[in-house]
Amino acid sequence: MSARKRRAPTDAQAATDGGSSVPTRADVSVLETTGSYTEATSLLLDPNRVLLRRVFFLDPDKTRYNPVGYYPSRHYQPLVEIGTPKQHPILLSNHHVTTLARQLTAQVDSLWRDEFYVWDGEFAVHSATPYKTAIFTLGVKQNKKSVFLKLQDLRFLTYIFPIVHKQLAKYTEAMADVMTYVLSAINSITYVPPPLSGNKNILYYQLFEEIKTLM
Repeated sequence: MSARKRRAPTDAQAATDGGSSVPTRADVSVLETTGSYTEATSLLLDPNRVLLRRVFFLDPDKTRYNPVGYYPSRHYQPLVEIGTPKQHPILLSNHHVTTLARQLTAQVDSLWRDEFYVWDGEFAVHSATPYKTAIFTLGVKQNKKSVFLKLQDLRFLTYIFPIVHKQLAKYTEAMADVMTYVLSAINSITYVPPPLSGNKNILYYQLFEEIKTLM
């Protein structure tokens, strides 16, 4: 549905309120700005939408994954996802990722020696030593989610995690530019070049194509 059709009820309402049926230039400017903002914030409604997603796999069969991307439903915050097709994934913030980076090596060593390892908190990890499995848990009570990773998957995660952490840092730095670009490009049918000050780590052409796909 075009932005003009969405504004039609607003124009009609103005006429019934005693205003002119012909909008002024100022009215059009306000409506276009409001329409652009409404389109951009509508992306926030679906929590499964992810922009500029980069996926890292933890096993040759690509059944366990570790992507990084922007989540519009969380105000475009970049997050790291850990999950499998059979388990609900958990979403890690920059703080969680930094915590995990400090703990991964110790977790792998403990599982290798069949020793129990645990750290508690909102984001917690403990080991199930008989199965050489690490259990990642995020949240509390009814919002708690857990993901299980075998030792071999966890070991591979330690190899690629510096890359994942670096990608998250780049995305975090560019977060404001991504948000601004979405607002500026949401109503355009042709590619909108980024401003000269735009973060150079963002593939704006890909971002534009993804925006069009989501709408």
